[in-house]
Amino acid sequence: MRERFFRKLIRGTLPLLVWAAHFAGSYVLVAAQCSPAGFAPGSPHRLPLALMTVVALAICAALAWRTRHTFIRGGEETALLDWAAALTALLAFAGIAWTSVPLWFVESCA
Repeated sequence: MRERFFRKLIRGTLPLLVWAAHFAGSYVLVAAQCSPAGFAPGSPHRLPLALMTVVALAICAALAWRTRHTFIRGGEETALLDWAAALTALLAFAGIAWTSVPLWFVESCA
């Protein structure tokens, strides 16, 4: 039987990659808005950041929802990869929510 290493690796770490992409994208977007030659002068606009956050949270929630059937149906046969996929989805959801907290308090570019 052929093991699909990279498929399993992505399954276990995809929520963390979504969190990392959200984190990097948030900083890039705010830096682009706050630079002197930015695409939008003035304070950072919250709508693109909020949309990016909602999409990232929805992806992590969908990944966590996809793993729930394993725990409902499973018993002792629940594998470590199933636990990793579920817990990294929850961790990434909390991380994205925590990373987006400054979004609501930023009034202007420094």
